[in-house]
Amino acid sequence: MSPIIFGGGRSAKVVILLLLSVSMVSSASILIRFSVSPPLVIVFWRTLFGAIIMACAGIARGDHKSYSSDVLHANWKWLVLIGAILSLHFSTWFTSLFMTTVAASVVLVNTSPILTGILSTLFLGESLRRRSWLGILVAVSGAILLAWSDLVHSGFGALQGDILALLSALFLAIYFIGGRRYAIGIPITVYTSIVYLTAAVCTLVMCMVAGINVIVLDPTELVIFIALAVFPTALGHSVNNYLLTIVPAHVVSSAVLGEPIGATLLAMVFLQEVPTPITMIWFGVILAGIGIVLTDLAAHRASPDSGALSLDDPNGS
Repeated sequence: MSPIIFGGGRSAKVVILLLLSVSMVSSASILIRFSVSPPLVIVFWRTLFGAIIMACAGIARGDHKSYSSDVLHANWKWLVLIGAILSLHFSTWFTSLFMTTVAASVVLVNTSPILTGILSTLFLGESLRRRSWLGILVAVSGAILLAWSDLVHSGFGALQGDILALLSALFLAIYFIGGRRYAIGIPITVYTSIVYLTAAVCTLVMCMVAGINVIVLDPTELVIFIALAVFPTALGHSVNNYLLTIVPAHVVSSAVLGEPIGATLLAMVFLQEVPTPITMIWFGVILAGIGIVLTDLAAHRASPDSGALSLDDPNGS
């Protein structure tokens, strides 16, 4: 390992923070399943509380002074659009969690690095190499086989959940691309508070159109919403953003492979959802494909003549 990455006394700190981040992000799916509120209501409260937490952190750090920056004024429309995309990501993923298993939903959502690579090729001119395309083929094959397995064993409802999870991964990939292009020069607390608040407003509009009441007075539900904002959001994604300031992005991005494992283990303990052996095989195929792409991106990133990659985004969901 490069001494820049793990030199001196940083090694233990980086490992602990990576474990913290993965464990916190893994808790999101379980907390969502514990809730009895409609998925859109959960999205609304998570993003609203997340915006409040990040705004408070920004004020405490003095980042709020950047609200008048030229960069923010020039890009605020794009930040609003990114917030709308985040709302769609959360809405489709949260819904999928109630239609298919936690393990299947989380694994499929975590195909987003694959989709990010494809979108980077199409829109940012950051072409992928043959090894990455091989990884994409492997991961997509695993996703198709997983969906077919769910259709055969669990029925059409589970297949719909799988499709929603893949659609959520697409929205997440678009969110990554947007953050890569428009979050530069804006403090992360400012960026996330604007994006989260926009996501909350967009979700509120969807709830009003669908006739869904977002007012929740149940103390247990409010605790779940706050926990979603604190643990997978503030202690998960925010820790990732901090790690990106001290280690290369591909190190943090590779930790995404730990979320399906952590979420699956938590689902086995708290929800008694034990994946079938054939399902575990397709999980392995998908994760192997993602691993091939990430290692290829890491190797390309280490090349002296390589440019920044799509995964080098400090503002991912």
